[in-house]
Amino acid sequence: MRSTAKVVNFDRVLKHAERPHLERAVALPFVKWAGGKRSLIPSLAPHFPDEIDTYWEPFVGGGAVFFTFANRIKRAYLSDTNEDLTTTYQMVKAKVEKLIDRLQEHERKHRERRGKTYADGKTYYQRVRASEPTDPLEVAARFIYLNKTCFNGLYRVNKSGQFNVPEGSYPNPDICNADRLRQASKTLAKATIRLGDFDRAVSPGEGDFIYCDPPYDGCFSGYQADGFKGDSQTRLRDAGNRWKAMGATIVLCNADTDAMRKLYADDYAIHNAKAPRSINSKGDARGAVAELIITNG
Repeated sequence: MRSTAKVVNFDRVLKHAERPHLERAVALPFVKWAGGKRSLIPSLAPHFPDEIDTYWEPFVGGGAVFFTFANRIKRAYLSDTNEDLTTTYQMVKAKVEKLIDRLQEHERKHRERRGKTYADGKTYYQRVRASEPTDPLEVAARFIYLNKTCFNGLYRVNKSGQFNVPEGSYPNPDICNADRLRQASKTLAKATIRLGDFDRAVSPGEGDFIYCDPPYDGCFSGYQADGFKGDSQTRLRDAGNRWKAMGATIVLCNADTDAMRKLYADDYAIHNAKAPRSINSKGDARGAVAELIITNG
C-alpha cells in the first residue's frame, strides 16, 4: 500500500532541524531514543575530525551522531546489544520500501482501531506489543510502530526481555515517515550493522575513530533485560584503554558524576557539557542535565 500523504521535501526538513552553530545533519533518526544526542552535537563537533576513514559506534541507539557526521565518514561499523534495534537498522538499510509498506499498514490499522478493542479486550497496540515476530522485516516494523506509539517513546523491557511500555496518548502519531526512512537508508549504505557487546563489536585499527554513548552512570538502563550494570562502566573504560593502545581516537559521553570523573581521571581529557533531556518516564526528570565528553586527545 502506497501512502497518498503530501510528499515532504527532505532538504527542508533537515534545514528546519538545524540550530545555530549546529552542522547540517545528513539524515535524521527514524526512532525516538532516550538519551539521544542531537542536542549535544554542538559540543561534540569540535572533537570530530573533518575526515574519518573508519568510524565505530558500539551504542548506536537512535543514531543521531552518526547521521549528523556521516558526510565526514568513509565507512562505519554501528552496533548495539539490542537485537530488535540492530535488526531494524539492517532492514532500513536493505529493505526500506518493503518496511515502509508494512509501517503504512500498521499506521492504517492503528488509526482504524483507535479507541476500540478486539474480542479479547486488547487494543491494536496491545496486540502488536504482545506479538513475537521472527521475520526480520516484521521485527523492524513492530519495533518502529511501538516506538512511535508507546508512552513517551521509551524503550523498556522486563526481566524476561519483553517490551512492556504502555501505549501513549498521541492523537495522530507519525508511525511511517517515509522520507526520513529513505534518507536514513541511503546514509546507512556506508555502514556495517552488528549485534553485540562493545567488547566484541569493536576491533579498531590505527587511526580509527570510536564514539561511545553508553547507558549513563546512575541512569535508566532498561533497554535490555540484563541492563548495563555492575562492572560495565569499568569494562568500557578498560576497553577504551585497549583501543587507545591500538592507535584509535575515542570520544565518549557519560553523566557528570564523581564515579565517572574518577574512572577517567588518568590519561583522558574531561570536558563539561549540558544537554536537555525530553524522554524520561518521570516528567520532573526532564530538562538540561550536566554531562561529560571524555576524550583521549
